[in-house]
Amino acid sequence: MGPARTGASAGAGPVVALFGSGLVGGAIRDALRLDGLAILADIAVPWADARQRALSLARAAATHLALAGGHPLAVIWAAGRTGFNSGEAEAAAEREAFTGICEWVRDIAQQRRTASTSFHVVSSAGGLFEGQRFVDAQTLPRPLRPYGALKLEQEQIARRICDGLPVAVYRPSSVYGHAGPKGRSGLVTTLAMNAKTGTQSRIFGSLDTVRDYVLAADIGHFIAGQALRPGQKTLTFLLASGRPATLGEVVAMIRRLVGRPLYLKLDPVPSNAGHITYRSSALPEHWRPTDLETGVRQVLRHLSQAYEAADRG
Repeated sequence: MGPARTGASAGAGPVVALFGSGLVGGAIRDALRLDGLAILADIAVPWADARQRALSLARAAATHLALAGGHPLAVIWAAGRTGFNSGEAEAAAEREAFTGICEWVRDIAQQRRTASTSFHVVSSAGGLFEGQRFVDAQTLPRPLRPYGALKLEQEQIARRICDGLPVAVYRPSSVYGHAGPKGRSGLVTTLAMNAKTGTQSRIFGSLDTVRDYVLAADIGHFIAGQALRPGQKTLTFLLASGRPATLGEVVAMIRRLVGRPLYLKLDPVPSNAGHITYRSSALPEHWRPTDLETGVRQVLRHLSQAYEAADRG
């Protein structure tokens, strides 16, 4: 658990407890910093050790209760150790840890009594709607993998355990962005890095696979804004662009923007080739996603800055 940032105890407004510092969690943290809000702490999750996890949460609870005082507290879950291809065992371990986090949020809310507490959970539209086209507000999730089933269960667990609290669920589609040297790289970022270095990219879909790509920074700004908004309600937000693209289109765009060849190795039996698209009518009213080419240009700029910093170091 990191130290509280300047202004947390003064508490001019809402305060935030953030789980997760990866691609989406890092984007949320950056957006909160731009808003000038003090995050109480970035809370690490000891995934493999339940006892250490309980101790970490106990310390965090004492810190948050002391610093948040009577001000609104937003707890944001953007963590996770599983990926799209994770199996049942990994999903079960994350489910157990997440259940403990939900109980922690509930207990903090009960101790705070009159002070408001909200819970914000980052899920996955791709995991929930894999293989489904034209998803809208009425489309029921049909997960095809343990990862997708876990995300749907997490949504349900959060609402059940934190019943009575505002629980906002966010379902981003295929997220891309630069998460730094130690962060996970999604498809777009991996292709861009490999184009710059001349490295071969292995593709587990096909060039006509259709996906909906959203920039991590857009997700970060939207979730940060919701977390800081007074009078939160229990809602579910689909965060997609509504403008899908084929993998072939993405590859051609990156080749053009980087100005170098992009070497591909296509899997003969693709394991991630299902199309996933969303209707624009299902997107939040105030959601304004960056268009794909502008977003890819941002990723390339961040990659260039990272390479320059590494060379200087």
